[in-house]
Amino acid sequence: MLSVELEPTQCDFNKRKHICPIQSCLNFFERSCRMFFCRGLEMHIRKLVLSVCVVCLTVPVAFAQDEFYPIDSVSIQYPDDIGGDFWPASNLIQGPGVGFEADEPYEKFGGGDANNWVTTDDCGFPADYIDCVGEPVIFLDLGQDRALDEISMWGYEDTNTNGWREFSLRFASDADGADGYGSSISYNPTFIQEDFFEYLAVERQSFDFSENVNARYVELTVTDNYFDDPGDGTGEEGWGPGGDRVGIGEIAFRASGGFEPPTPEPGIDFYDIADITSSMSDSDLWPASNLIAGPGEGFNASEPYASLGGGPDGAWVTTDPGGFPSDYLEVEDPPELIIDLGEDVALNEIDVWGYSSGNANGVLEFELEFATAADGDDGFGASISYNPTFGDVELDPTIRQQFSFEEEVMARYVKFIATDNYYEDPGDGTGELGRPPGGDRVGLSEIAFPVITDIDPLAPLDDGRLTDPQERADYVHNILGTWFGDSNLDGEFNSSDLVLVFSEGLYETGDKAGWAAGDWDGDMQFGSSDLVTAFIDGGYEAGPRPDAVVAVPEPSAFVLAFLAALGLLRLRRR
Repeated sequence: MLSVELEPTQCDFNKRKHICPIQSCLNFFERSCRMFFCRGLEMHIRKLVLSVCVVCLTVPVAFAQDEFYPIDSVSIQYPDDIGGDFWPASNLIQGPGVGFEADEPYEKFGGGDANNWVTTDDCGFPADYIDCVGEPVIFLDLGQDRALDEISMWGYEDTNTNGWREFSLRFASDADGADGYGSSISYNPTFIQEDFFEYLAVERQSFDFSENVNARYVELTVTDNYFDDPGDGTGEEGWGPGGDRVGIGEIAFRASGGFEPPTPEPGIDFYDIADITSSMSDSDLWPASNLIAGPGEGFNASEPYASLGGGPDGAWVTTDPGGFPSDYLEVEDPPELIIDLGEDVALNEIDVWGYSSGNANGVLEFELEFATAADGDDGFGASISYNPTFGDVELDPTIRQQFSFEEEVMARYVKFIATDNYYEDPGDGTGELGRPPGGDRVGLSEIAFPVITDIDPLAPLDDGRLTDPQERADYVHNILGTWFGDSNLDGEFNSSDLVLVFSEGLYETGDKAGWAAGDWDGDMQFGSSDLVTAFIDGGYEAGPRPDAVVAVPEPSAFVLAFLAALGLLRLRRR
């Protein structure tokens, strides 16, 4: 009888539920030879079957691809609130195409602070985190009840023993609520991975459930890591140093039959950024040009727009002029970035990505100034007075952080001033707030501006851009296609517009007003000069403005009487 054996390392794909094509061919060869041996046709069949095997090995084998449920959110609970994240929990649920490959073999894209979650080392090194701090509990929200029959896990790092080794699960349905674990679903499995060297950190590890559950919420408790006493790399198992933290690369749930992946939301467009310069360009450690790599290079081009990089090729950071530890902003002036969008564009938001969760160098607060193409790149504040300040930028370098403007601006140049970082005295990580060490530098990963698709047509009239009478008239007549006085933009100037503006209560108050509140002449107030501008334009009760240029009629007796009445009203107020 023919006997063929393979080394397990050549074709042991059972972990990924593959059927190895090489093994299938050899099994077929063995069965065929055994079947025909008694007929004396063994050599002929061997040739035939070997030919089939050659075809088998050269034709790609198609496997059904796994889909994965989207995970809405993740949070961590630490024992007695003494633990914390060193790298953010959001890295655990980046999902297919972002955190790991969307196709077989679903390998994780990378490691480090952009792709892993790991705790702080609250007991120092060496130490056993589980014994010293306790078991961290991870809460996952799938958004709605899902049919679950498996969990996929990816390792932490291959260079230390901080990675998860054993974990248990509990479940709750949407009706149970986020605190109802075990209420209607009693299934409470535990899974363990015995050998530290069995998998690489990038490999997907799939754990099948012994029963199917229908749940929205999943509680995952990490009950052990690979700590090998005494934790300094000299332990009996030979697993290496570590275990003073707990880390995981990624978590996912295979979608069982009947699931249709959600239709992705339409993507957001971002303005192209022509150039960026740093006030510290001569001494920056990593260049400011890394900040404008844009969608598809600096960050993912679709939701959730996660960062795609970091480090010297994916972030900007200054030098440390005061050395470590020190507060950069006590040693140097706030660093400034001049961003050139190439032309005047409508802006109502800036998006930033943090620098690093592992140190305090990331921007915490920043200030913005704007300039138009006409102002030039040194004309900040000349025609645009809006000068917002934003705070609480998160350290997490992977997530898009959105900061909306209180008013829309039309600008080509944006000055970004980093007014604070996360430095906490004395800067070595021992401060009262528990911030990580650092702050001797200032850094960010990416900056972007979303394209405004619903541009306010009144913005150019209200933000101070159009104060020249002729330019203002061109915009009102040729762009908006209406008359001065048309406060509700229905294409006509009539009594309804007057009722609207006077109901705002800003007439002759000196308070700031916009077009809809009666500022038709562009001085940002509502007064008699606005009424003169509107009535001289000739559109009152004239219906929609015709396409052709029309002669401006003389003010009617009604208009003159109306203006006179307003003059009397002003005298009485005085």
